[in-house]
Amino acid sequence: MLVVKDLLDSTAKEWLKKSLESELYASNLYRHIANQVERLGFFGAKKYYLNESADELKHSQVIVDFYNQMGSVSPMPKVDAINDKVSSIADALELQMEAEYDLLKQYEEMYDAMEEKNCIVGQFILQFLEIQRVSYGEVGDLISRYNRCGNNEAAILEFDEFLGEK
Repeated sequence: MLVVKDLLDSTAKEWLKKSLESELYASNLYRHIANQVERLGFFGAKKYYLNESADELKHSQVIVDFYNQMGSVSPMPKVDAINDKVSSIADALELQMEAEYDLLKQYEEMYDAMEEKNCIVGQFILQFLEIQRVSYGEVGDLISRYNRCGNNEAAILEFDEFLGEK
């Protein structure tokens, strides 16, 4: 009987499961934000956050594929419900910044834990560190741009249009 060797130890599996859960949570968070901002009449932001949700879902699939390629079977973790209330684009951006920061820190910790223990997993995580570094910077840029709107409703609507074009 042929047997595929599992190349992931229990520590790597736990980190990957946590990362998968975090990516799925981020996808759900951005879908939740899209629903909230649509209710507020920000249709550009809705489109932007639906795209962000789809990106996070792609990231989760990359983790699943890696998990499976390493001779194991990826779990499908439970994702917590999201109840955050979004009453403005500023709220949405704040939630996004927190989520991207948390993911960045999680991948930094994972890389530190895996770098010497399992160099294949460590190498795999580098792509997520780069994704998170770029994402964090992009959200910071959006926040800076949004802050320039002040309380000007016309400027905020223009910012909403800008988000829809991203």
